[in-house]
Parts: sequence; structure tokens; C-alpha cells
Amino acid sequence: MNTVLKAAAAYLIVLFVIRLIGRRTASQQAPIDMVVLFLFGGMSVSAILGDDHSFTGAMSALFTVGLMHVSVSWLKLRFVWFERIVDGTPIVVYRDGDWDETNMRRLRMQQADVRTAARQQGLDDLGKVAVAIVERDGKVSVIEKA
Repeated sequence: MNTVLKAAAAYLIVLFVIRLIGRRTASQQAPIDMVVLFLFGGMSVSAILGDDHSFTGAMSALFTVGLMHVSVSWLKLRFVWFERIVDGTPIVVYRDGDWDETNMRRLRMQQADVRTAARQQGLDDLGKVAVAIVERDGKVSVIEKA
């Protein structure tokens, strides 16, 4: 039972920390972001299983994390407020030539990130961009001016 409680707690803590870190880790996957994710995984396994290297302990942890994931997904479908807490909401970082510096700082995002997203969507000039939005998954959507 101890493994089950540790796995449930680890799931919630890692979910919280990833939300705290921000959207970049979830989406862009720069090498530094990958390091963080791998370390989270390794530390979580150590914290959950400790000295228990048994098959039963590992399967209990695996089942618990799977059940936690299904439960959180169900709660997100059922309660909009819960979905906003877990996944966040889209955030505008650029509109009609103006950068939202507050949102950029909050997301720890650089103008170069938005320019890259614009180029990837075929827009080489920000003058053609109406709005740039950081989506819930961390990807930058760029909407062209009409």
C-alpha cells in the first residue's frame, strides 16, 4: 500500500511541478528541457519504489500512475475549472505589432520563439502576423492578418 500512496503523490507532485515550470517543457523540448523530464522520471522512480525492487512493487506503482492519469483525464472532461488548472488556457504574446511583455516574461519566452513559429508557418515577416498565441500544449500558433 505504501508504494501505491507514493506513486499517487509522485504523480500529483510531478504534474504540479511541470505546470509550474511552464509550457516550454511540454512542447519545445530543447535539450535542457529533456534533461529536466528525464531527471523527474528517475527521481520519481527512486522516490516511489525506494528499496523495493520487486515486480509487485513496480506493477503497483505502474497501475497507480495509470489510474491517476485516467482519473485526472476524467476530471478534466467533467470540470472545466479543473481542466484550466491542469492544462492552462491559451495566452496571447503578440498582437498587431505589439509584444505582451508581461505574458512573455511569465512564459519565459523570447521573441525569437515567436519568430521561429511564424517562419515555420510560412510567415517570414511579423508585419503579416495578426496574433501569436501560446497554446495550452506550449506550441505557438500564429494567425496571419486578413
